[in-house]
Amino acid sequence: MEKFLKANRGENTRTHTSEKRERERQREREMLSSSSYSHHCARAHPPRPRPHKKQKSTVVKSKNAFHRRGVAVTAMGSGGMPAKDRKLRWSSDVDQWEKPDFTSQSSDCIALNRNECLTVSVPATTANIGPGFDSLGFAVDLRNDVTVEFSPTGTFILELKGEGCDFLPRDETNAVIEAVKKGYRFQSNDKRELDVSALKFTSTNRIPPARGLGSSSAALVCGLAAGMTLAGSDVSTARARRDLLNLACEVEGHPDNVAPAIFGGFQIALSDENEWITSSVNIPEGMLCSLFIPDFHSLTSETRAALSDKLTQAEAVFNIGRTATLINAFNQSDFRLMKIGTQDIMHQHQRGDKQFGLDKIIAAAIGAGAHCCFLSGAGPTVLAMTGGDENGKIGDSTIAAITAERVAEAMSDAAKEFGVEGQALIVEPTMEGISAWIDVFDDGEDVVDMM
Repeated sequence: MEKFLKANRGENTRTHTSEKRERERQREREMLSSSSYSHHCARAHPPRPRPHKKQKSTVVKSKNAFHRRGVAVTAMGSGGMPAKDRKLRWSSDVDQWEKPDFTSQSSDCIALNRNECLTVSVPATTANIGPGFDSLGFAVDLRNDVTVEFSPTGTFILELKGEGCDFLPRDETNAVIEAVKKGYRFQSNDKRELDVSALKFTSTNRIPPARGLGSSSAALVCGLAAGMTLAGSDVSTARARRDLLNLACEVEGHPDNVAPAIFGGFQIALSDENEWITSSVNIPEGMLCSLFIPDFHSLTSETRAALSDKLTQAEAVFNIGRTATLINAFNQSDFRLMKIGTQDIMHQHQRGDKQFGLDKIIAAAIGAGAHCCFLSGAGPTVLAMTGGDENGKIGDSTIAAITAERVAEAMSDAAKEFGVEGQALIVEPTMEGISAWIDVFDDGEDVVDMM
């Protein structure tokens, strides 16, 4: 078995076109390359590489910062049509933006033209993080993408690429499609149901499903955000992201995965009466995550059944103290406290003992140089953190990479003692949560990077 895998990020690019064209022109688009893991490297690629092509023509911007004719709309807030104008359409007859007809279920019912393609990208997440059951989570640089465009056949199409494509449903029962409908219904003025019969969806999955890396949350957030954007929302705004968090938690029931998937970084998330609250925690610079991903799947519903619904006072104090220590360790870049701060007696061992020898894997990771090691989400993935320095600055990247590889190998070897095979992957924590943008295409014209 190859010990290390490489996360192969897709190429997502925001583009524009510079000349007038008919609105109903059939577009052709090269779909995102399928996700794959190569078996020779331990580090993930940096965030989405973008081509540097020379712009062919002048971009005309209004004071509202949208591009006439070719629109690059982004949820990152760096240009495109503002949220309040998302339901406007360009009229070639009168040379101005006009409101679409929302009286019928047609292409004008969604904020997407026939020469456009919406992409939503969401990161993988690790949740619980030791004692922080259902309340702590952070994002890692491994992403799922969903694209939406008008179907070339005029019929519903769901194309699956990468992880899970062999068993995930390809019809409207897919979790992403259900979430798209929910997001659209929430955002639309009349709460109408989205008709997806003439749309094509492409789901490119790089997050291994049912492994404790937030694949279900990524699918949920991707779909909700896509639906809200199709209804005219700009998911870069604080209001939209709060709505997105509430919608996702309504479905998921707990916020530890969905919060970092939306906001990125390390999030404390909890419910206060009818309000979901998030608060960011510092992640020391230069840290790496060594993942051991067993070859078997684990369903959260099944692993939760192994947990007790009661804690003694001593057990509660144990987890409270270590949760506080963990937060303080990250905020102060105090690596010495991370080991004790990730200890837990509430859920880790109940889940890990049922699946494999978790204690042995954690001990092996710490012995190989990890600052801390814990069960990722409901498992079975185990995550160890390495790298960084005591001043919170980026340390020697070469040494950090070597340590991360050594830790991943130690975890793999420890798992083999229990007859558990798996794969190792090294990624970085990421501050980038959800992102969304619209690509505008033209026949035979080079695309231009608008970042």
